[in-house]
Amino acid sequence: MKMIKYLLSASIIVAIISCQSNSLKIEIDLNNFIPEDGEGMATINVRDSSEWIVADSIMLKGGKGKLSFSPEGPTSFYLSIEGLPEAIAGFGHHGKLTLSGDASIFPFLGRLEGTKSQDDLNLFMKKQSDFREFTNSLNETYSIASSVGDTSTIDSLTFIMNKKYSILQKETKEFALSHDVLGAYITNRYLSMEEVEFIDSVLANVKDYNSQDIYLLKKRSEALHRVDIGQKFTDILQQDTSGNPISISSVVSDFILVDFWASWCGPCRAQNPDLVKLHNKWSNRLEIIGVAFDQDRSLWIQAIEDDGLNWPQMSDLKGWGNSAADIYSIRAIPQNILIGPEGEIVARNIKPEELDYYIAAQE
Repeated sequence: MKMIKYLLSASIIVAIISCQSNSLKIEIDLNNFIPEDGEGMATINVRDSSEWIVADSIMLKGGKGKLSFSPEGPTSFYLSIEGLPEAIAGFGHHGKLTLSGDASIFPFLGRLEGTKSQDDLNLFMKKQSDFREFTNSLNETYSIASSVGDTSTIDSLTFIMNKKYSILQKETKEFALSHDVLGAYITNRYLSMEEVEFIDSVLANVKDYNSQDIYLLKKRSEALHRVDIGQKFTDILQQDTSGNPISISSVVSDFILVDFWASWCGPCRAQNPDLVKLHNKWSNRLEIIGVAFDQDRSLWIQAIEDDGLNWPQMSDLKGWGNSAADIYSIRAIPQNILIGPEGEIVARNIKPEELDYYIAAQE
């Protein structure tokens, strides 16, 4: 009987240890954390398909508290604390992480630490932060140069920023290709414009974990394959500015440029004058249809009028929730696809000057 009790006890202990080893624990210990009334809640937010859910939460006492959750595979998450300005990016599967720091210092300098994957993420985030600080340091000089029309200084600063950004993008891609599921998360979060070949290269390096970060990247790959050059275009049905249904297939022209844009998107608005010129120049061969990632109908219509966009427009007024985002894997704008006479996609993200040459070459 004693032996049976011993075996049962040992089984229970093994089960407890097993459960503990499969969980990701976070211990919070903040100095000078004095939240306002109603603040102080610490929350772990994880992605479940397209939604974010709360995996665990606790009200901190004296800046201290413990959280844990048990993801099925390596996963990204955000630790948010009411009273701190920004959520903290995290990544892990099991193990123990700690968050410490002085909450009275702004910006908050504390960070999650304790596992290799989290430490790798921290190094990556440091490079992102350094880049933001670098560009911010040039903002004042850029603004002054712009105000006085100093094009030489503007061009010089733009060249420097673009070169720095190119280096950052190269390092980001290298990181994504060498960090398994963490690389999938980085690709989803920071590499919005990559083509399917790169996405598939990242996935080829990823083990088959049950992870939402992998699922989202696979979904992105599937969408990009579906709308790759040479594929038949996938139709979209939304509403025009008058609330009437309109689709891509309702547009008739030799070439159709589907322009994904929004009234609030600066780069989108900046290229609109060139698109207007192209539309006027090739009116007999080219039609444009805008797919707007807007939410406010009045701002959308006002932007169309202000920019003189005299081509069909559609939107479901759901912002980034626009149905086109999933269909065409749109994660940043402006983007576009060019549809040829046979209904196939002949180009993606073609620039206005390239589009001009392309149509001229087809005559």
